[in-house]
Amino acid sequence: MGLFSRRPTRVPLLTKRHRQLRLQWTREHRDWTMDEWKRVAWLDGSRFLIHHVDGHVRVRRLPSEPLLPSCTAGHTQAGGGGIMLWGRSHGRLWDP
Repeated sequence: MGLFSRRPTRVPLLTKRHRQLRLQWTREHRDWTMDEWKRVAWLDGSRFLIHHVDGHVRVRRLPSEPLLPSCTAGHTQAGGGGIMLWGRSHGRLWDP
């Protein structure tokens, strides 16, 4: 049949209002010059988890193999913790 078990694709939960606001912002900024964009600070963040995996992990095994190391995933009782890192780039850094 061609059907396989897969995790759903993650997409942002955007309401109709969110889409309207994004379109409005885009229209307000579409004619900005390079000098205007150079004054924008771009932010990005990354989350790193310790002893934890985001999402579901799956393995394929035979009924007789539940405790093989390749078929197990260790975990901590309290989730293991994590760290969030943020970075900032200013438009000037990308000036050719």
